[in-house]
Amino acid sequence: MPLIAIVGRPNVGKSTLFNALVGGKRAIVGPERGITRDRIYARLSFPSGLEADLVDTGGFDTTGEGDFSTLMLRQTMQAINDADLLLCLFDVQSELTPDDEELVRIIRESRVPVIHVANKVDDPRAGHAAAQLYGLGIREFVGISARKKSGLPELLEKVGSFVCAHPEEKLQGEAGAVRVSILGRPNVGKSLLLNRMVGEERAIVSPVAGTTRDYLDIRVTREGADFVFVDTAGIRRKARIDDALEKESVMRSIKNIEMSHVCLLLVDPAEGVTEQDKRICRIMTDRGRAFALIVNKSDLIEPGSRVAIREAVKHELKFLPDVKVLFVSALTGRDVGRIFPIVEDLFAKTTMEAPTPKINRILEAIAKSNLPPIAKGRPLKFYYINQVGTVPPQFRVVTNVPGDIPENYHRFLVNTLKKELSLEGVPIKLRFAAR
Repeated sequence: MPLIAIVGRPNVGKSTLFNALVGGKRAIVGPERGITRDRIYARLSFPSGLEADLVDTGGFDTTGEGDFSTLMLRQTMQAINDADLLLCLFDVQSELTPDDEELVRIIRESRVPVIHVANKVDDPRAGHAAAQLYGLGIREFVGISARKKSGLPELLEKVGSFVCAHPEEKLQGEAGAVRVSILGRPNVGKSLLLNRMVGEERAIVSPVAGTTRDYLDIRVTREGADFVFVDTAGIRRKARIDDALEKESVMRSIKNIEMSHVCLLLVDPAEGVTEQDKRICRIMTDRGRAFALIVNKSDLIEPGSRVAIREAVKHELKFLPDVKVLFVSALTGRDVGRIFPIVEDLFAKTTMEAPTPKINRILEAIAKSNLPPIAKGRPLKFYYINQVGTVPPQFRVVTNVPGDIPENYHRFLVNTLKKELSLEGVPIKLRFAAR
């Protein structure tokens, strides 16, 4: 799925534009230079039915005036490196700065597709804005007012045209291999676990050219099955004052998750599941990726405390009641071999293709045992269901009122369908359509 990043120097309106595009106050905005933001990514949906991920970033600041300007600069560079499309934002009510010029130069050299956006323009035809941007060698831009939401339809039309021309690529196995990302905070044992899995039982290892910039894939053959492990950077723990590092981690995580059939999230039993871990869990679920939670360093767990740790993990992940939890020790190798069958099981589930007659019988039984609710004053009817995709399993239900399915009944259908198809531990997507 295309990743779109909003970049620009501090205080040009990036978060205001982010909120305007996604429709809500998802990012904190204010007049302060380099203000931090808690939620920095969201999904954009287009009339064509395609989707893209939108990412807000910190300010591009080479002056060093801000307390965290270096971190925000690094995070912006990461966005330029990872994004499929950039929205480069300028404040045309103030004079352009050397940072604006430098950012334009870097983007131009990166060859990443870009849409230049002139913000704070009440009249998109304002000549002053054009004169400033023409001075940077920019011949085409979109004039908007993010605060007043003027000019956004034209911007969304351009973004939508890009997404239509670069639709989501279906994740393919690499010569039949299962692609696996190992995610986790630094020092949780991610690299040690990867080395243990690669070197165990005479695994055949070969470097494979990375499919995404700055990443390296490691291919492993074990007991006749092929795996490609996506070597990922550590997901940094969220800090109250260091939000730029979190942004960089989330961008990398989205890319790594997109590259994988199955993900493994490592946690330290001493720290348990942190807020950043839960955020990554939600990203994996939102992206439809099957994953297991691996509690590493089990050799350090006191005898008799494993049950309490498991219960604590389950409590923190109560929004994912069927997630698989496994205790291992990457240091000693204990139970590391149990990860491979779990990965294979999750892969089989997320690539499963259900027979159409079977899922229609399941849907009919569900509707009979739990009568659908009333929608728009008439009984909800289901005509048929069919599977329309894998990774994750995706189903389409044809109904008489597709836009008015109550959320609680939607969840009930998803959970029941997962149970009947033995898809516990794997996200599935269910959408409704008219006949």
